[in-house]
Amino acid sequence: MDAKKEMLNMATLDVLTYGFALTTDQGSFGYSTNSLLRVGNHNILIDTGPSSRRPFLVKALKAKGLETDDIDIVILTHMHWDHCQNTDLFTNARVLVNPTEIDYARNPNKWDLAVASGMADMMRNMKVDVVSEGDKIVDGVSIIETPGHTKGHMSILAEINGEKVLLAGDAMPESGTVSRGIPYNIFWDVEDAQESVEKMVAASNVFYPGHDRPFRVEGDEINYLEGPENIHVMDSTEGGGTASLTFTVSATRTVNVDIVQK
Repeated sequence: MDAKKEMLNMATLDVLTYGFALTTDQGSFGYSTNSLLRVGNHNILIDTGPSSRRPFLVKALKAKGLETDDIDIVILTHMHWDHCQNTDLFTNARVLVNPTEIDYARNPNKWDLAVASGMADMMRNMKVDVVSEGDKIVDGVSIIETPGHTKGHMSILAEINGEKVLLAGDAMPESGTVSRGIPYNIFWDVEDAQESVEKMVAASNVFYPGHDRPFRVEGDEINYLEGPENIHVMDSTEGGGTASLTFTVSATRTVNVDIVQK
């Protein structure tokens, strides 16, 4: 490959918004990772995040010199609300999703409240293409199916600087998934979720998880690559008082198995 062609095919990967998830005595919450993959002339966004984070996503794109119209491909790992609610911003993009996932999202089980059925219906008016195991998106970027967290979850395998990097979504939401061998939320199938983790670990040792900072697995060690080590929680005494916060760090994470998709 000559130098000019190699430059055109060079891939870069940047996190636009970092994912995290917290469990409290008042319930759980979290935001998903949204990443920008640039390959040649393609601007590829992996997951679009929740609507409450919309201004952050737009600002992060602008910091990279991009507007929403500059994104030509959106890849959705799955159709949970915290990963796809901003998809409507990207009207110029092809939106890629697994066929099993989009079919289910358009007609979810009654009590599956995490799936963004309204967004799935809205996407009927967008340029939606279905992609499956092994499909090539652009040079060096392909799909691997990683069900378990949801019925049609998929992840993205990309070659960055000569190594395989896996954008894992919630099939691997955080680094603890590697040692645990299972994600901490399962809404479709436990065995599928375990097999997906094994598949991902066999495919790469660099991961961009759905709710954690990017990390590399080196033997038994997890080494984080980048991203904020602290979350700043803000409140005010303007109304005369405020609730204090206590942060507790646990050595293990409870796995939530809630099979609502069968």
